[in-house]
Amino acid sequence: MKILVVEDDENKRTQLLRFLNELLPERAITTECSLNSGVRRVRQEHFDLIILDMTLPTYDASPDEPADDTHIFGGREFLSQMERFDIVTPVIVFTQFELFGKPPNEMRIEDLDRELKEEFTDSYNGTIYYHASLDSWKYQLKELLIATSIISR
Repeated sequence: MKILVVEDDENKRTQLLRFLNELLPERAITTECSLNSGVRRVRQEHFDLIILDMTLPTYDASPDEPADDTHIFGGREFLSQMERFDIVTPVIVFTQFELFGKPPNEMRIEDLDRELKEEFTDSYNGTIYYHASLDSWKYQLKELLIATSIISR
């Protein structure tokens, strides 16, 4: 089983990978850090699951040029690109934000979840809210992994 994690925040990615390696020790996990590198990877390889940050830089940061082109709804664009290229893989959004965008176009995480469920019925499986000091994200992620048949009870 192969899992792709598209996450630019190093601490969040480290915590997620640690949890996934404990829960799924035999799985191959690949990571990407931007919208474009994630889309490129999913077009080149088949994955059984994608865990996707919602707010992503468009391009990978380099030592000479840090990424400052953050795309607030990068995860939605990633899902659109999957649909465009007929890639059907279960996707779980993993975000540390409860609000996206700025007024008057601000969106709550619950509203985003509802819209993604309606728009990407073939791939989207839910959103997990991550907070570094809480463990609730681990339980929610485990439940979604069970729901998508990645793991059993």
